[in-house]
Amino acid sequence: MNRKDFISTLTLSLSGICGSIFEKPVASVVHTNRVCEKCKYNLGRNIVFEKGVRDVVVDVEKKLITIKYDSSKTNLANLKKYIASIGFDADELKADIYKRERLRDCCLMDSTICK
Repeated sequence: MNRKDFISTLTLSLSGICGSIFEKPVASVVHTNRVCEKCKYNLGRNIVFEKGVRDVVVDVEKKLITIKYDSSKTNLANLKKYIASIGFDADELKADIYKRERLRDCCLMDSTICK
């Protein structure tokens, strides 16, 4: 490979990497059943380690989770599955029953899902 080819290949590679870094994250809102500050902390702490998640804001009063994520690395369906797997409802997905029971003592939940 000569110098000219090497430089052009390097330039194209770096432009692809830099383009993905500056991509604007997608923001999505998920409804949940949790209402306490401890759950807010636990949910935010756990979901930021999911691949592609950039920011999480949990609104306790409205029971909403706002997630900013990189759409090239994950999608909303995967994030909802992850939220349900750690014990929280995510829109139409119900929480994993065993994980939900472990979290049950820490906060108030809607009585309709505790039956």
